[in-house]
Amino acid sequence: MTLARREALWLLAIALVAANLRPVITSVPPLVDSLARSVGLSAVGTGLLTTLPVVCMGLFAPVAALASRRFGEATVLAAAVAVIALGAAARALGGVAGLFAGTLTAGIGIAVAGALLPSLVRRRMPDRVGPVTGFYTAALIGGALVGAGGTEPLRAALGWSAQGVLAVWAVPALLALTMWLALPPGDQPIPTRRPPTGLPWRSGAAWLGTLFMGAQSLLFYATLAWLAATYTALGMSAHRAGLLLAVFSAAQIITALAMPAMAHRTHDVRPWIAVSVSLTVVALALVAVVPVGLLGKAAPWAWATVLGLGMGGNFSLALTVVTESAPTPEAAPAYAGMAFFVGYLVAAPGPVAAGALREATGGFTAVFLTLAALGVVTLALGLAAGRSAQDPHDHELAVVT
Repeated sequence: MTLARREALWLLAIALVAANLRPVITSVPPLVDSLARSVGLSAVGTGLLTTLPVVCMGLFAPVAALASRRFGEATVLAAAVAVIALGAAARALGGVAGLFAGTLTAGIGIAVAGALLPSLVRRRMPDRVGPVTGFYTAALIGGALVGAGGTEPLRAALGWSAQGVLAVWAVPALLALTMWLALPPGDQPIPTRRPPTGLPWRSGAAWLGTLFMGAQSLLFYATLAWLAATYTALGMSAHRAGLLLAVFSAAQIITALAMPAMAHRTHDVRPWIAVSVSLTVVALALVAVVPVGLLGKAAPWAWATVLGLGMGGNFSLALTVVTESAPTPEAAPAYAGMAFFVGYLVAAPGPVAAGALREATGGFTAVFLTLAALGVVTLALGLAAGRSAQDPHDHELAVVT
């Protein structure tokens, strides 16, 4: 097998794994009403089904670095994808208990797999971290879009219950697992004998990358939770609001793929962070101040598109910064584990806090103005993280065991 073919198969396997890191989360919101009727879930319960995997992505991300040190990254990634499949299938069993147990199980697998992808890319393709990160991030976002848009039509076509159709997302996870296990052994990187044994709490570069990851994640999850609700409150139908979220997600794929590649070409991630986060800030402010003004009926679609373009770039560039912040490929799992551990725990309360602000003010203007202000902070963090990731003097090799 030629080198080009081996690399193409490896990239395909990575993309398939990445595509399975969000459908478990995004398949729930379209079924909220059906789940509430069929298994008696409250609004709080259905909200927890979406929030629980995000919390897991923070709490269990450090497990990736610890487990890969002992068993190897390839083995741990395979196990994580198997856990995602198991959890997705278990959601169809045992009523409410099975629903939450399966979601928790899948969330653990998502956390570990997501934290391993940056280090695998850094080790396998150190000279193409940006483009490859953009490639698998686009696959991740594409999986989220398919999960959100395909679950309800699939349920209707199969005639299954809302809870039963959630198990369908075990199938692509098993496909990804099969593809990963079928790779030649040489295509599954083996860690060196002594990678770092803990998270890099004393690394300035790690902290800046972590804070950038957390801030952009908070902006994303708060927007995801309340963008559609903003427009339904203004009279948009639920169906059109769902399409609005689809546009928001589809736009993310473009910049998730393009911006890391442009950063790689220009050898500087900072200008692209500035463009991406600035797009996000402007769009958030427009949603707050003129949600249906200026462009009339086209405004929601324009603002959702700009928001998606900004946030797709934010996520892929944050992953690029975190990956390149590590001083060595062996340190990358620890840096990613720290970024996800702190970052997603910072992001998880975002939708709840935004909802509380909406209740306190009686509308969404304050919510999106606050998010825009947080976007300015995110911009500052992103530029500092980009500079630190590209400056070897900012890397601190010491870690805490």
